[in-house]
Amino acid sequence: MNTPSTSQQVDTVLKHIKDLLYSGRLEPGERLPAERRLAAQLNVSRAHVRTAFQKLEFYGIVKTYPQSGTVVAQEKMQVLNSLIIDALKIDRYDFRSLVDVRILLEIEAVKLCARNRTDEDLANIEAALTECEAFFNTDQRVNKDFAYHQAIAQGGHNPVIASLLLIITPDVLRYYQRYKVCSVPSQEVCFEHRGMLRFIRERDEEGAADMLRKHLRNLSEFSKSSTEGHFLEVDAKRP
Repeated sequence: MNTPSTSQQVDTVLKHIKDLLYSGRLEPGERLPAERRLAAQLNVSRAHVRTAFQKLEFYGIVKTYPQSGTVVAQEKMQVLNSLIIDALKIDRYDFRSLVDVRILLEIEAVKLCARNRTDEDLANIEAALTECEAFFNTDQRVNKDFAYHQAIAQGGHNPVIASLLLIITPDVLRYYQRYKVCSVPSQEVCFEHRGMLRFIRERDEEGAADMLRKHLRNLSEFSKSSTEGHFLEVDAKRP
């Protein structure tokens, strides 16, 4: 028996929230169930619940408040239904499309970061880079790499771009790692990461963008050599 893919498990959470809303067991303004309880109830991991919640928040279906947790937005049910349907569709895109969009978004993100970054942003990016290098040869490499790129996106101060990257980049990196494209030598990766940081610090938008294009070249070439059907078939068989 095949284990459901990540997208299927996230969809399970999204559909469950929709059912709660339409059954009246969850009303606009009320808190979502706790991640741990929902994961146990639906037999999915907390990471899948968290990803579903992030999608719901991105689409405006829920809102997170410091003191109140994550609550359902005060919207009409028809609007929530449309938003949830859109959220369910976002994982249907093929790997190459995700990569193309990631590159477009990251180029704009790094240029905006070079233009808008603050001293605090620089400190956050440097801290993320230090962790990325420290964990390069561990199973945390992909997560730390993602955190570094997210720090750059946050430094651009465009929350839409940062949110879009937050949604699509984990799936891109998961494929990238699974097919061993992350075998680029650490010296080369670190050089490119530090190059981006240097250009950001110097507020050189084009220099930062060029370094990012170089950094993502292997990913782009790899995605072009792959087909949608191949990746969807392998994803369905993920252990």
